[in-house]
Amino acid sequence: MPYLELACRLVLVTVFATAVAGKISSRAAWTAFVDSLDRMDAVPARLLHPAAWASLAAEIAISLLLVVPGRLFAVAGFVIAIGLLGSFTAAIASAIRRGKNAPCRCFGASVTPLGWSHVLRNSGLMVLAALGLTAALRGGPIDIAPAVVAAATGVVVGLLVTRLDDLLALFRTP
Repeated sequence: MPYLELACRLVLVTVFATAVAGKISSRAAWTAFVDSLDRMDAVPARLLHPAAWASLAAEIAISLLLVVPGRLFAVAGFVIAIGLLGSFTAAIASAIRRGKNAPCRCFGASVTPLGWSHVLRNSGLMVLAALGLTAALRGGPIDIAPAVVAAATGVVVGLLVTRLDDLLALFRTP
């Protein structure tokens, strides 16, 4: 179980750290992220900027909590991740149902409109966070070789998740 926890930690750290980097890489990137939230019509206009900052703060917190060794940090990081991903998933599903055509600015510059693939991606990440939480609560000893494999797998899967829109575009017919 500790290897599952490690892999789940690194998938989520990679995903959320990439999301943070994409949002804060420039003023234009931040503005585009806030604009995408506005186009989703997920929160009232007066809460748009606080919601954007809260999202960023939660993504940073998750990344930091899951990098720091220790069961308490892992549990907190996984719980926050489940909550944030649940909120994102609900907001995206609501926007899709209401016909909002906002681009996915989850990881920075993208023109891909939000779609059901984003709901599935976030749902899968919530499952990983729940598995990681379960594994963190169980604990157990860890050996270095399998830990390295679990860590590498987590980073690779995390990078694939962040590029999911591009990977799916390869299989779309023009």
